[in-house]
Amino acid sequence: SYFNDPSTVEHYVRAVTNIGLWESERLCLDKWFDRDDRVLDLGCGAGRIGFGLWKLGFRDLWGADLSEAMIEEATAIAECLRAEIAFQWEDATALSFEPEFFGAVVFGFNGWMQIPGREWRRKALSELWRVCKPGGFFIFTTLDREDPLYEAVFSDLSDYDHDPRRNPNVLEDGDRHFKTEHGTTFMHVPRRSEVIEDLESTGWLLQ
Repeated sequence: SYFNDPSTVEHYVRAVTNIGLWESERLCLDKWFDRDDRVLDLGCGAGRIGFGLWKLGFRDLWGADLSEAMIEEATAIAECLRAEIAFQWEDATALSFEPEFFGAVVFGFNGWMQIPGREWRRKALSELWRVCKPGGFFIFTTLDREDPLYEAVFSDLSDYDHDPRRNPNVLEDGDRHFKTEHGTTFMHVPRRSEVIEDLESTGWLLQ
């Protein structure tokens, strides 16, 4: 519901125009993705990364998101920009695509960490491994619990956002269920070792 809320959708739409690709994203995508790849932008939101890839010269682009409202907005923007990007509703833990359908996958803006439950985050990784061709690349972003900012957050035992004793939406160590200006949302903040374990357990090789 958070990502279908009109204020959240508007925020993501503004990011398409006002932010575009981060410089770090552009450098990574330019280095690891080939212009001839069929690319999946998973958790695409209103299309910030997908449209950024279009501007870089990628032409076989697909965007997928769990939010119907985000897909509607991304599709409308694509029509206005005449960008031939296929946007569709998808559940990251049960993708509808055929095996080895994509040459590369991006899951940006901490989208992977917005999936509650480690079992389900691993399921999403398994699905991405299934739909990506051998030798294809998977680029993602995540928060880092070992960053001083998050060390401070999780060391504060009075913080309701991550306290499983008081907050029923906190499922496991590293979860946060917190309020933002657009409503209440979920985020898992992992340690690097956890991320590596999850990737390796689902077939991915680290570069």
